[in-house]
Amino acid sequence: MRSPNNTAGASASELHVLARRSELGVARKYAEDVAQAFGLDEDSRYEFVYAVNEAVTNAIRHGASDEEDMIHMSIVADSERLTFAVRDRGTFVMPEVDGAETAAGGRGLALMASLVDEVDLHIDPGGTTVRLSKVRSSSIETARARAG
Repeated sequence: MRSPNNTAGASASELHVLARRSELGVARKYAEDVAQAFGLDEDSRYEFVYAVNEAVTNAIRHGASDEEDMIHMSIVADSERLTFAVRDRGTFVMPEVDGAETAAGGRGLALMASLVDEVDLHIDPGGTTVRLSKVRSSSIETARARAG
């Protein structure tokens, strides 16, 4: 289910899917379509979609779905930044990063951070939200030109 929303120069949409691995393709397609419409170049789109896939996989695998067995995603695009959020009802537990746990997982946040410009993890009693932001390439180049 998608519901577009326009607020103050930003556009937003939402997607709710069953908390099933079979729904990962739907989440990737959603992220790809929005990233392409936003104007991310091919490499940036790939990185964004890869990070989204990791975040949604984690929500499905480690999180908790709502009472309807759903996880909730949204994407907000403003003039310079595309931000994806996935929310589940689970309680985030920091993974161990050394020992046997590292081989089996625990590197998802670091992987996401390597693919996008910003990762924000918000934990509250009602669940966990991961936000991934990617800046449009021309915005990065403009900022670098101003700084240099």
